[in-house]
Amino acid sequence: MSEPVTVNIGDRCTHCGRNTSFGAVDDNGEQLLLFVNRIPSGADGMLVLDGGEDKTISVRITGYMCVDCQSVECDKCGESTLDYEILDLPIPELLCENCLEKVRK
Repeated sequence: MSEPVTVNIGDRCTHCGRNTSFGAVDDNGEQLLLFVNRIPSGADGMLVLDGGEDKTISVRITGYMCVDCQSVECDKCGESTLDYEILDLPIPELLCENCLEKVRK
């Protein structure tokens, strides 16, 4: 199998596709503010071609990842967070800063 084709999607999030550029707005005209916490990102994907017979091409997508796609869910409270720590308790848990403070008290 050949190497994947690299596709640069510019300021789009490599996971959800939203525009992370400075000043971007959503369909309602509201400013997205995704520029502040975006990070360079890559993701693997498949390009599906339609034309007689179905064909797929492996692609490597490059762009940025928005803050929502970077966030993870706290195992204790369920809140989405960028600031977390994984504790090696009897069962490893990913905890946000608020839950981490409660555990350490």
